[in-house]
Amino acid sequence: MDNNTKNILEVKNLKTYFFTDNGTIRAVDDLSFCLKEGSTLGIVGESGSGKSVTALSIMGLFRGTTGRIVDGQILFDGRDIAHINDVEHRKIRGKDISMIFQEPMTSLNPVLKIGDQISEAVILHQGKSRAEAKQIAINILRETGLPRVESMLNEYPYQLSGGQRQRVMIAMALVCHPKILIADEPTTALDVTIQAQIIDLMIRLKEKIGMSIIFITHSLGVVAEICDQVIVMYCSRAMETGSTLDIFKNPKHPYTRGLMSSIPKLGQHVEALYTIPGNVPNPKYMPKGCKFQPRCDCALDICAEEEPPFFDYGDGHTSRCWLCSKKYGGEL
Repeated sequence: MDNNTKNILEVKNLKTYFFTDNGTIRAVDDLSFCLKEGSTLGIVGESGSGKSVTALSIMGLFRGTTGRIVDGQILFDGRDIAHINDVEHRKIRGKDISMIFQEPMTSLNPVLKIGDQISEAVILHQGKSRAEAKQIAINILRETGLPRVESMLNEYPYQLSGGQRQRVMIAMALVCHPKILIADEPTTALDVTIQAQIIDLMIRLKEKIGMSIIFITHSLGVVAEICDQVIVMYCSRAMETGSTLDIFKNPKHPYTRGLMSSIPKLGQHVEALYTIPGNVPNPKYMPKGCKFQPRCDCALDICAEEEPPFFDYGDGHTSRCWLCSKKYGGEL
């Protein structure tokens, strides 16, 4: 990706907290990244790392929850959308920024026909008539490779298979040709063959529409295949960022290396795959210092006392680890 390509999205020092009776949960804490026009950014990390809350922050989908953005900026095409009201967010959602959720069965309206759900966004954002919106819905469903499209418009979500429902979700997300698509683990509930088909479909439609993608996933294999840039998140923070090539070829953070080590190697026989020891800490009781240090086999004394800054290796490759510092044997 050309370094001179314009940033379509810039997230700066984002802090999103949930306020509960039992305390404050810092779901996203001081996160910054950029998404370039036409690029695909992967966000990886274990469950509870803050990946999905990052997506919800961009979409402004906290209505009815105790969550809110308490600080930071989300610049979409230069406009800060972090603190706009819900009316303004609705003008953007579906039209300029769309999202595919993990489980389509809980995201699709069970009592509305498929055709009505897709047409709704077209009528709202493009001002089309119902007949025009129906034809646009047929066209986008055909783009996803679904069979018997005309009859499917009159069916309900429960009548479709998991793969078909996910294709419908993709059609809904792309029907208004958004500038950004956020895909939150869109293949998690699907078998491997359908996963590959959905990923190929997203890549093909991305090229046709010319949009940018934020791809949230547990799968480093998918990231290696489709992403230009990567953010590795842990405990609501970015631990390492960089190009996909840099992250996979030369990971700097112990957490990133741990994730890499857990990937099965083709042709390599092992008794058991590597697992990172311990668990992601309770977000209400974060450890002092580096949040990964209780699980890190490289931890230094300072790691338990002071959270490290980002160390910059150039070309956007950064790592939040004291081991990167010359003072502790690193390069910087």
